[in-house]
Amino acid sequence: MNRFGYLFLATCAATLLLAVPAYSQTAVTSGTIRGVVSDQSGAVVADAQVTATNPGTALSRTVTSTSQGEYVVPDLPAGIYNVSAKKAGFKEFLSKDVELHVASTTQVNAQLTVGSAVEVMSVEAAALQVQTTSAAVGEVVDGAQVRELPLSGGNFVGLTLLQPGVSSMNGPGGNLDASAKGILGGVDISVNGNPVTNNLFLLDGANNNDKGSNRTILVYPSVDSIEEFKMLRNSYGPEYGQASGAIISIISRSGQNAFHGTAKYEGRNDALNSLEFFAAKTGKKDELRRNDYGFTFGGPIKKDKAFFYWSEEWNREIRGQTHSFCTPTAAELGGDFSGGAGGFAPDGCAAMPNLAGFETSPGSGVIANPSPASRRQPNPEACADRPLHVQCLGEPGPPRGGLLGGQYDPSPAAGELETAVAECDWQVDFHADLNPGQRSAVFLLA
Repeated sequence: MNRFGYLFLATCAATLLLAVPAYSQTAVTSGTIRGVVSDQSGAVVADAQVTATNPGTALSRTVTSTSQGEYVVPDLPAGIYNVSAKKAGFKEFLSKDVELHVASTTQVNAQLTVGSAVEVMSVEAAALQVQTTSAAVGEVVDGAQVRELPLSGGNFVGLTLLQPGVSSMNGPGGNLDASAKGILGGVDISVNGNPVTNNLFLLDGANNNDKGSNRTILVYPSVDSIEEFKMLRNSYGPEYGQASGAIISIISRSGQNAFHGTAKYEGRNDALNSLEFFAAKTGKKDELRRNDYGFTFGGPIKKDKAFFYWSEEWNREIRGQTHSFCTPTAAELGGDFSGGAGGFAPDGCAAMPNLAGFETSPGSGVIANPSPASRRQPNPEACADRPLHVQCLGEPGPPRGGLLGGQYDPSPAAGELETAVAECDWQVDFHADLNPGQRSAVFLLA
């Protein structure tokens, strides 16, 4: 065997080893189709052959109904299936376009009619079913909703806030920015009153929570790479652990027998924004440049056997922020704080400082050494000990400004500073599927 043969075997072995955990997570990454096979009189039909087939990938599973007419097809990847049932002496039953979602069970009851086996009785699958096989409470958000609903920053986390019992946590104890990703974003959502750190995010069955804080996730998949996700909020089964809040199970998209690809661009620019209240006084807008662009491509590696799906996305943003602050008046720069009153100043800029040890005479409200000529480059260590020293104060503001007793003035002279924050994210998702046989399927996510 040449070197390429050994390399191929090593790659296959590595793929299988990496895929081993997927088998232990089938309950949280797949779904189940089940039902009862009966005849026209309602009597159950035993030993009927039931087959579930995914027309996109040709993945097929066949089971036999029990003596009670029941059948179960477990561990199927989420997708659209055709379910057929047949037995000698009956027409073949075919239910098309059966929707199967992650961590869900779909009921398909087959009623066989007497006739030739070459005849087929086709029915359309019910679009909506009541879940009667599980007590779990949760909702499925399909890929079309994820991709087409407007999302700030292209972040799927915003859709979790649409579910009952879910609230965002901002301020003390939480910081949710549904438009940001990575550590800056966070997933601080409280579900049914549980702490924000008690949720579990799964990506194709793998734990996606940040182990340090448990308040953000490691991988923010592109909305174009999400097949669907299910948010379980209550009464979920023992196969889910590590959380008392919600279980958010995300399934990534996979390739099919036909090649498909997309390209996208989304942008925001302050040129299209109006002036907000404070910016209107300065005539200058906060800078905003947001550019999201990416592409997807998927298809077969070998028809009916192996598939791939590649998604790549870039997020770039420059966002200006306006900060308003207080500056000292000319009198205060000269060391005269006698115009201040006790407690906080009327504008809330600063509290009346403790002038003890700095005044020329006790109670005068005038600090020593006020000469502007003595102002030098501030020494940070000295200013930490003597914050009111004239060398530690900034440039004088307008008459209405002031550390004490002044009024807020949003004009630039009163201390308005604009800063720009730049952020760039790059996300690559790769999903490979392998259907080696009738009863097995392997996937690799990178």
